[in-house]
Amino acid sequence: MTQKRQAGKPIDDPPSSPVAGTLSDSNLQNSAASALAPDLARELLQALARVGEIASQMLGGNATPGVFRSEDSVTVAEAVNTFLRAKARADRSDRYLCALRVSLQSFARGRFSAAITEITVTDLEKWLESQNWSSRTQHNYLSDVSTLFNFCIRRGWATHNPAAAVELPDYGQAPISLHTPDQVRTVLEFARAYDVKICRALAVRYFTGLRSAEMGRIAEEDIRAEFVEVTAAKSKTRSRRLVPIQPNLKAWLQLGGKLPLRDMNNRMRWFTAALLKKHSIDWPHNVTRHSFCSYHLEKFRNAGETALQAGHTEDMLFRNYRERVTPDQAKEFWSITPRLTP
Repeated sequence: MTQKRQAGKPIDDPPSSPVAGTLSDSNLQNSAASALAPDLARELLQALARVGEIASQMLGGNATPGVFRSEDSVTVAEAVNTFLRAKARADRSDRYLCALRVSLQSFARGRFSAAITEITVTDLEKWLESQNWSSRTQHNYLSDVSTLFNFCIRRGWATHNPAAAVELPDYGQAPISLHTPDQVRTVLEFARAYDVKICRALAVRYFTGLRSAEMGRIAEEDIRAEFVEVTAAKSKTRSRRLVPIQPNLKAWLQLGGKLPLRDMNNRMRWFTAALLKKHSIDWPHNVTRHSFCSYHLEKFRNAGETALQAGHTEDMLFRNYRERVTPDQAKEFWSITPRLTP
């Protein structure tokens, strides 16, 4: 049963997150319905709903439901906007909110004023097929839409989730990339000469496994004597974790520098470009984290502890990181310390 509301009134009053945004933005207000004056649009929708009722009566109540949207139906735009606001109020990460908005904006385009209950499996299949996306992207976008529909079901705006019935091709897991111990040593020594602050940040990333986004949020006070604290507010998974500082990381931290870094993303782009030019070392996404997980699992042989420190599941750990490095490589990685300067 759809939620009743006064015509023309929004479902939710709180302002949208500046990160999440809403679908009331100008780039989605180009549909015919949104171009009409509000009063005229409401009158037309009410008239269409009345026509539907009359048609249903003439056909003995067998008219297809949902063809004509009544004024108390929740539109796609209203559902998405309320959903984004709810996620922002739940303090989801900025990165997650931005990604969610991109996928739902694509889904809503062309069906801005349609009732959420009118969306069918066929609609979703056509939407996905019309885009030149990889299988992985299709899975990710469909997952976001499925989460939206589950939210609508909990709110009483929909009775089922059409995304659950969409079949997509499987996609292979992309191989992760890590740096060898020699490459890690080269990166850190190059960063030490380039900018000691970047060296400090990279040492923390290599030897604690923090995600790049998490690294951008932690401050100097989060680095304690024996561990690095990732608070719930700064964690991708929104759960607090403490990552022990290993002896080699302690040696790198003693070089100085201070966190957080202003304009970290730009600094890293300039640094990785210089690194590639000078030492021909590529910088794949999350390479420091992948290196940490692989070498930590091999060195300490405790999947539960590695998963806890990395902030993900043991299943993901075994699927991605098991037997990626040798015991000798792991031993070498955890013995990387700053070279003595003359």
